[in-house]
Amino acid sequence: MPENTKNVATIVDDLTTTDIGSRDTIYPISSAVREKQGSNPSMQAAERLNNAVDSEDTVLVLTGFLIPPSMVQETDGPLGAVSVARAVDSALDANPIIACEPAAVDICEATATAGELRVLDREAVSNNKRSVSVEPFPADRSKAQKYVEEILSEVDPAAVIAVEKAAPNKEGVYHNMSGYDVTEQTAKVDELYSRLPADVLTVSVGDAGNEVGMGLVQETVEDEIQYGDECQCGCGAGTAADIETDLLVPATVSNWGGHAIAACLSHVTQTPVLHDPEVERRMLVQASMAGSIDGIVGGTNAWCDGMPPDAHESVLRLIREVLRSSVHTRGGSEIGR
Repeated sequence: MPENTKNVATIVDDLTTTDIGSRDTIYPISSAVREKQGSNPSMQAAERLNNAVDSEDTVLVLTGFLIPPSMVQETDGPLGAVSVARAVDSALDANPIIACEPAAVDICEATATAGELRVLDREAVSNNKRSVSVEPFPADRSKAQKYVEEILSEVDPAAVIAVEKAAPNKEGVYHNMSGYDVTEQTAKVDELYSRLPADVLTVSVGDAGNEVGMGLVQETVEDEIQYGDECQCGCGAGTAADIETDLLVPATVSNWGGHAIAACLSHVTQTPVLHDPEVERRMLVQASMAGSIDGIVGGTNAWCDGMPPDAHESVLRLIREVLRSSVHTRGGSEIGR
């Protein structure tokens, strides 16, 4: 293990859980996660992934959150998923598959291409580095069941990583952050988690309490987050997600949580995997040009969670500086492209 691991982990997590956008969700969630799971969740995730995933294994990366009323994919999620996919490909020599809502496939493909990954079919990915497969995870429950059966039997993933992936509450209803029911158009990922073998590592990233993994802090979400215990759709169960994973990485913006995992994998494996700020901006722009919108303010303006591209570039720049300044990178070695 590289020296200075604890310092890198602490600073990266502090950066990615700073409430820059003043949404008032991350501090109660991150505090509860650390109390239940321990400190430095992104480094925990990187270390567990490094141990669980072997060369040529497949890692399934879930993302996708559709914003009403038009039910369009938001900009938070795809970038973090691509960041994780890059790290899985380069640092672990594994084969990433991104699975998202059918309506989000084009956006995730555009984001992956902007993120310097070739988008290929599942079989081709296993024979080509710097590549990823992007697949639709059905919203129809019966089709979702068939997809889960197929992917578990044919792919047998070593790990499943969810980045800003909508999850159902304890009554099985999927909600957006405003407390409205988005179940009909949302990928039924509960079908996957109910069938995953116990030896498959599960990691999740979220920011508001209604995402996969937030079952770990369900009570906190119900007590501290608006609509957590009482939504606006009438189901009576609130937005708090009911799916728990082996590890939960909280982040102010879920994309940043994906970047944090990638940064920590870079540190653990001493492999340059984290993209540079210019690539971050390009991914935001290309996702927007493909139709993705800012989940807070709307519009295809390359913003994410109410913040302009400059803010996201700055966070990435700071994460990269943490890596550059750490023991294993002193002397001018590169940390990524």
